[in-house]
Amino acid sequence: MFNSQLKMVRVRDMIKLYLMIFVFLCCIACNKEQVSEPDPQTSYELWRSQNLHDYSIDQSRMCFCINAGELVRITVRSDTIYGVIKISDTSIVTYPIYFTVDSLFGIIRNSKADSLVTRYNTQYGYPEFLDIDPQLHPVDGGVLYKTSNLQIL
Repeated sequence: MFNSQLKMVRVRDMIKLYLMIFVFLCCIACNKEQVSEPDPQTSYELWRSQNLHDYSIDQSRMCFCINAGELVRITVRSDTIYGVIKISDTSIVTYPIYFTVDSLFGIIRNSKADSLVTRYNTQYGYPEFLDIDPQLHPVDGGVLYKTSNLQIL
């Protein structure tokens, strides 16, 4: 009887040891060096230095709203949206819920949101990821814009 109890204690101790090692390894794996994002002003300066006024970009908008997640291609001429088409079927989009790069920077600069999460394109400086009030996504409030695939026209 005593021998079987001793074996049970050893098994429990081994399980505890394995769990502690597992937790320790998980903590080490998650402790990656933080990559610092450029500030919005530096990214905006990089964008402006490109002197781009005619381009196309792909953009999607994630929110509790109509057509959320729809990937569109925005054509910009002279810093103004010239056209928007759905990537999925090339149909024309007529609702004005997408933004030029300069407009995205305007949202970032003038935001009254509780929080903004941004990530910028390293080559051109435009906001690739703009998450406005991410804590409000489950309800009608937060919105996420993903912008990519800049093509100079």
